[in-house]
Amino acid sequence: MPKKKKNKATKLDASADDALDLDEIDQACREIENEVAFREKKKRGKESLRDKIESSNHTNTTPSAKNRRESTERQSIQESACEESKAKEEKSEDWVMKTVSVVVEHLNKFGACVIDDFLGEAKGVDILKEVLHLQKLEMFQEGQLASAKVAEKSIRSDKITWTDGVSPPCPNIKYLINTLDSIVLSANKSPNNGVLSNYNISGRTKAMVACYPGEGTHYVKHVDNPNKDGRCITAIYYLNRDWDPERDGGALKIYSACVKGVVAQVDPLFDRIIFFWSDRRNPHEVLPAFRERYAITVWYMDEKEKRDFEEKKRLIPGQEEKS
Repeated sequence: MPKKKKNKATKLDASADDALDLDEIDQACREIENEVAFREKKKRGKESLRDKIESSNHTNTTPSAKNRRESTERQSIQESACEESKAKEEKSEDWVMKTVSVVVEHLNKFGACVIDDFLGEAKGVDILKEVLHLQKLEMFQEGQLASAKVAEKSIRSDKITWTDGVSPPCPNIKYLINTLDSIVLSANKSPNNGVLSNYNISGRTKAMVACYPGEGTHYVKHVDNPNKDGRCITAIYYLNRDWDPERDGGALKIYSACVKGVVAQVDPLFDRIIFFWSDRRNPHEVLPAFRERYAITVWYMDEKEKRDFEEKKRLIPGQEEKS
């Protein structure tokens, strides 16, 4: 019996020793796990910091890249706009040359040339707005006969003002003047231009903006340049929207000497232009208008005739230019 007790005791001692060894091993394992976990956490912290730095760098460089893209897009848009503007310019030059061809042909054949839809609806409206603004500024005066020095309503009953499109600023009227300049000067320099080759057009008047107030206002039969004052071509642009010739009247009646027996009647329709010889080849009148009638007229000058007229006027006081 005692022997058995001793063996039992020995086993108990051995279990105690085994338990101690297991605790130490478990503690060591926990320490190792904690160390591994700490290192993993530290590693993740470094990676997170690196990611933040990279993200920050990416964020800082994004606006630059965006700016580069926007700059490239702007450049592309500018290049496209430039190409479109160039195309429009080329189209405009092509349109001018086609118009020149028609003007040269008709002036030589008929002494006058009428073109409808000259500048287009939008541009015509813009020009009309500027004319109405000039009227609002009370810049119009009674049309006068230069020889009489007074308004003579029995002869002409329009109201007029003169402008170069610069002062006061009228950019659309200026555009009209520039367009007329391009056409007339190109026609004067064109090869095989017939009668136009007799002239050296080097100047023009300011634009005369005229309003016939309605109520039968008119301008009797006359010649723009009966005294060889230099004016060789008259250009008139009309601004009358929804014009009804039968109701509103106001036609330009031309008694052409270029084509025998022909009397032309030109209604003052919106965006219509007429070119004709300013001298005795084209006596004309404005028939009574029964609503407000707007027109812009420019006269082109032959250099030699204008110079001779100025010299004559200097030698003979009282010799005046008529409009």
